[in-house]
Amino acid sequence: MKNIWIIGAGRFGKKAVSAMKLRYPETALTVVDHCSKACEAITEPGLTVVCMDGVSFLNKFLSDEDAPDWVIPVIPVHLSFAWIQLRLLPDILLAPVEIPEVICRSLPNVFSGQAGQIFASNASFVCPENCSEPQELCTHTHLPRKQFLYQAIAALSCDGFLNRVLQSHQLAPGIGGITPVALFQALSAVAKYPGNILLSTACRCHGVVQAFRKIHLES
Repeated sequence: MKNIWIIGAGRFGKKAVSAMKLRYPETALTVVDHCSKACEAITEPGLTVVCMDGVSFLNKFLSDEDAPDWVIPVIPVHLSFAWIQLRLLPDILLAPVEIPEVICRSLPNVFSGQAGQIFASNASFVCPENCSEPQELCTHTHLPRKQFLYQAIAALSCDGFLNRVLQSHQLAPGIGGITPVALFQALSAVAKYPGNILLSTACRCHGVVQAFRKIHLES
């Protein structure tokens, strides 16, 4: 592993930095945040700290030819959706549509976000921050897992909707990462599909789902 980008320098960004330095000491780490105070507070040696908007950073620097091994989102936005949205401008606008009720009913512990997305979780409780996300048992309840949420979302179908799920892979307890390959595959799928789209990012336990359609803007 050569390079990891951590998008966010707040509390969880600092946690991700510490965890990645401990687990992957030879890996180059780049931390991105729009807040200068947050960037100045990152004092770990050997880091590259970039003070700019995280989504804009991805839009400008993420490429097929020179991509990091992992992107770790630790900002309060659905990074995958926001990056695709920015990447398709100025030719295409992603306009929100209502998430079908059948989708909401099919997922556990759903609640709505401010931007029209929904959040789902296998847990009806607050999970430990350092959960190791074991495959067989829940860390908190010690009961067998009924499902992996990223698989449950991927299995959903709704007439007229393309359903794309990006899996968040655990890189350390409480720290999830997305591969650039998955981001570009999702971008390609969204760009090609003419109808309504469900785009989600999820790990074994938690996930966010957004529904939208594309509007082609006149040049």
